[in-house]
Amino acid sequence: MEKVMVGKTAVGASPVVIAGTIVNGRPNFLTLGNYGGISPRPVPLVYISVNKAHYSNAGIKEHGYFSVNWPSKGLVQRTDYVGLVSGRDVDKSVIFKVFYGSVDKAPLIEECPVNIVCKLVQTVDLPTQEIFIGEVVETFVDRECCDGNRPDLAEINPLLMGGGAYWELGKKAGEPFKDGKALIGK
Repeated sequence: MEKVMVGKTAVGASPVVIAGTIVNGRPNFLTLGNYGGISPRPVPLVYISVNKAHYSNAGIKEHGYFSVNWPSKGLVQRTDYVGLVSGRDVDKSVIFKVFYGSVDKAPLIEECPVNIVCKLVQTVDLPTQEIFIGEVVETFVDRECCDGNRPDLAEINPLLMGGGAYWELGKKAGEPFKDGKALIGK
């Protein structure tokens, strides 16, 4: 198979999330394409990577909490909007219906099928970015997006970002920690 050099670029898709925090006494939201899990056990940790210029950073650092909200396809326009405008200039608390879990410093978005409350445990300072590492305090998932008590990604239908576009999740392709077992010992 012939390979083509496409320059210095990361190729792939990342989950799109909307981070939430309290800034100057009100909820503020920011769309991010840099989110991921660090470890599921013994303490579940996630990260968000945020440009240092963003308004939300001050709220995360001041209060020590943030939320991670997973929008689905139906929220593309509002998701994109909260990433385009600054909370310095626009009150983003009115864009979504806000609720809170056990922490009043991590606003959650009711319209998003998944909401995660995170306690800030470390900030990694990079030249242009701050990576906020959070311990998962609690996670909420819409009941209709669960198979029993397990989240169902097909029902959640999270947005992905890659190649300059928003994408939907495709079909299940396999079973982790199972499919490769057929090759063990060969």
